[in-house]
Amino acid sequence: MTTLTDVNLTLAYLAEQPIIHTEETIGNISKIKKMRVLNGAQVGQVPALSGNSFRGQLRDILADRMFEVLSENGQRRITFSNNEIYGAVYSGGALREESRLAGTMLSLANALPMMRLMGAAFGNVMLPSKLAVTHIIPCAQETQEILATACSALGADLLPPVTQWPKARDLIFNDGPLTRKDDRRDPARQRFANPGVVSEGEEEQRQQMIYYVECISPGTWLLHQLYTKYPLDELELGCLFDGLMAWLKFPSLGGRSAAGYGQVRAYIRGKASPEVKRPEQEWPQAINEQVTKYQTYLRDKKQTLLDAMQAKASEASNGQT
Repeated sequence: MTTLTDVNLTLAYLAEQPIIHTEETIGNISKIKKMRVLNGAQVGQVPALSGNSFRGQLRDILADRMFEVLSENGQRRITFSNNEIYGAVYSGGALREESRLAGTMLSLANALPMMRLMGAAFGNVMLPSKLAVTHIIPCAQETQEILATACSALGADLLPPVTQWPKARDLIFNDGPLTRKDDRRDPARQRFANPGVVSEGEEEQRQQMIYYVECISPGTWLLHQLYTKYPLDELELGCLFDGLMAWLKFPSLGGRSAAGYGQVRAYIRGKASPEVKRPEQEWPQAINEQVTKYQTYLRDKKQTLLDAMQAKASEASNGQT
């Protein structure tokens, strides 16, 4: 008999580096995404990261983890005969009438736990996600009321007292100047390829652009919640925590993490039968068992998964990738 589990996690982050999550560019400043909040009788704006940005980050990790197993750590690269399925796995697909993916939805959902967990679009049909993620909201004077539930779930020992929470306007600063290079002017990048003849008008446009970006300051606490709308089976639960464990090795939020932005210290409280409390405690044994069961499923059902995705693995590359 299949065991079904509800998951309800509250995550807290302490920003160790500036966090970038831009929405638009005005002049030479990339503005951070903001959300409007009601604080008593006043309306204010606070910086926030969309829940969808976290879902996208987690989805990429889940797909990478799956293909890491199916490709034997890259030794047998996976090739898709239908590029739409690749897009559905990594980005959730797209609604479009001319798509023929709707006929493959059942086989993909049955074979891939991550597809059932994260959902996808198949032509003009939606496979709903079982996982919901709220916006990532900073601890500020303006957000005390809307974060009360999350604070209660975390307990009183983790976050600073609400009397010490700063105003939202004090969380943002302009970082820079940053530059976007014109690689066509870099001889070191032209050892193997010539950018070609440049027209006079194009030559005038070639310049190094200097810009600034609004960031959330290091030292800021941010909170959000991750929960299931429908209970998860054992493989879906293992898939979720396999991805979370991988992300928590190097947790980051927002953009430009490769350039040093977005690093955070992450804390998790909540229930997934049994209780999860990280990083103070080790992962519960029941969670580790479900992750192991999921990884074993990927190895044992490799050909079934590849057939469902209309994909195949290349011949072994003798240790070369």
